[in-house]
Amino acid sequence: MRLLTTIIFLFTQITFIQAQHNPTSVWIADFTKTKAGHRAELLYYLEQNWKLYRDSALAKGYISGYRLLETTPDSLGDFDFILLTEFPDSAALHHVEANFQPMMKALRPSGPVLLNQIKAAEFRELKFNKDARTVFAAQAKSLPKVNIPQTPENLERLRAINRDIWTPFSEAYAGNDAGKYLSLHTADFIRANGGQWAGVKNLAEYGASVQTNFARNAENGRKARIDFTFFERVAGPETASERGIYRYTDIPKSGDPRSFYGKFHVFHRKVNGVWKIAVDYDSDEDGTIGEADFRAGLAPDVFVR
Repeated sequence: MRLLTTIIFLFTQITFIQAQHNPTSVWIADFTKTKAGHRAELLYYLEQNWKLYRDSALAKGYISGYRLLETTPDSLGDFDFILLTEFPDSAALHHVEANFQPMMKALRPSGPVLLNQIKAAEFRELKFNKDARTVFAAQAKSLPKVNIPQTPENLERLRAINRDIWTPFSEAYAGNDAGKYLSLHTADFIRANGGQWAGVKNLAEYGASVQTNFARNAENGRKARIDFTFFERVAGPETASERGIYRYTDIPKSGDPRSFYGKFHVFHRKVNGVWKIAVDYDSDEDGTIGEADFRAGLAPDVFVR
């Protein structure tokens, strides 16, 4: 595993792509000390090489994340940088050399680039490294910023979209009215689902599944509620795009209600002066969307935080 020490030795910032940590992940930690007066050379080395390798490894799925921590050396720990790399599982760690060697050679065919031509042995000292297995963990999710243009024209159109689409959308679910709900869509409507339920349907295909689901709810005495919050809403004179989070609440005849969440991106088009949904893409992002995501957005009638 000699190469592992070299591989683990190069970076600057966290770049996690999962909202929740993988419980099977394995971490490698390098504890490193900067040699006197060479902090600039070390950070350049890490950013220009190790970070480059890590970003490529993330894209290829070889690792799950990476992080550089800076600290102050003391009597208990004579190091000033802690370099962390997360692997999806022990198998990924086992294949680190086979995965990284060709990637490193392709990215830096002449070897790592250096600042002031000072070699690594002259600006850093690797004190020790450790590997560790994740027992349990959590991490705050990075939520998208709210982007809703505040021009009078955009806000006026969004109010019309609320009137034509979102208010009757929620009413249709509350009233179990499939016809009312389907009337909100254009004749050439496209429905797409991501994640484990990936698929694409036209209006006829989607309408058949909607009719079945609404009829099943009526037969079982179930009710439903659907709510929306938004991160992005942009409307032109005839077309519009909106992104946000939905919360679907299943209300059984007996028992407690349950809520389910997903991310959506919809495109609207005006038909005879009325806004209609033309394209609707939904995904639960493999179960990672929840109440925190929903609360981070803005309600349909709120346009600024």
